[in-house]
Amino acid sequence: MKYSLLEGARVEATPKARGVCSFCGSQTVAKCGNHVVWHWAHKRLDNCDPWWETETAWHRDWKNMFPTEWQEVVLQASSGERHIADVRTPSGMVIEFQRSTIHPEEVIARQNYYQNMIWVIDGTRTEFDRYNFRMGLSKVSENGLASFSWYSRSKLFARWLVSKPVFIDFGPDFGIWRVLRFDPTQKHGVVAYTPKEKLVEWITHGTTDFSFNGGPASDRSVTADQ
Repeated sequence: MKYSLLEGARVEATPKARGVCSFCGSQTVAKCGNHVVWHWAHKRLDNCDPWWETETAWHRDWKNMFPTEWQEVVLQASSGERHIADVRTPSGMVIEFQRSTIHPEEVIARQNYYQNMIWVIDGTRTEFDRYNFRMGLSKVSENGLASFSWYSRSKLFARWLVSKPVFIDFGPDFGIWRVLRFDPTQKHGVVAYTPKEKLVEWITHGTTDFSFNGGPASDRSVTADQ
């Protein structure tokens, strides 16, 4: 976690600090090593949010694009069910930053719970996913649309055939792509290039219409043979 409670205030981890989890009330300890992102860890994780995943620098970099009060927001449904949203905007939109593989049933459960949400997926977990996507991508059109063929055995696209908007982040060298369509049988799909700053702007201003992308292909020249 990025934040824990210390004397009632939400604070970031500092060396040797002790805190309390704002979700489950358990004790937390600051982990401030040289090779991991500074974070809070539970002494025992038994009763905290089962949807929570280990946070990486990728998660932290995305969260830091938004105000601190939007980050790690605890939400409770009328049924009493509670979860921590990675980011929740004042308009009620939730953004889930996902790096690890999760079961399809959990994907559906999260979507049903949050309702107004989008997914941002880490496409850089392996260099092969980025390479295969790059090699199979057609020339990007004027409005940022492109078709692609998926030559990899990876299920990166197949496991995100969901009803909510999905953006795959292939890193600063290759950008973010909105998945508009993917046929897992033919391994063929359509994506839209989405500049990171434009996606952050949409989220910040509460935009819910994520049709197409944020700018023409001339904003970033990307072709399959680059």
